[in-house]
Amino acid sequence: MSKLNDQHIIATLQAYVDAVSGDDVEKILALYTDDAVVEDPVGSDAHVGKEALRAFYQMAIDSVELMELEGSVRARGKWGAAAMKAHLKGIDMLIETLDVMEFDEDGLVTRMTAYWGDNNMVAS
Repeated sequence: MSKLNDQHIIATLQAYVDAVSGDDVEKILALYTDDAVVEDPVGSDAHVGKEALRAFYQMAIDSVELMELEGSVRARGKWGAAAMKAHLKGIDMLIETLDVMEFDEDGLVTRMTAYWGDNNMVAS
């Protein structure tokens, strides 16, 4: 039986921001399939597979003080999307991002694309 439903997607995106804020790479990686793809920001070189994701997310948590949802998670079928704010460590800046995740039938993230650009780096 599939674990995938809207409530699971909503809970996963909340777990994602909690794990980034909690500096917990292993909790982040547990949300993904072994061959997951992360493109952050959109248009950049993709990170593919758990080891590439581990390196990327270690860099991310070293830079982000707090990640928070901005509004509600949007969920439909095998996709979830949420606006987020990533408050950076040591400077009064944040990145406004829209993260879109695609899930498999087991409820794991197969792909995450973060939509943001230079104009989304703002003073906090």
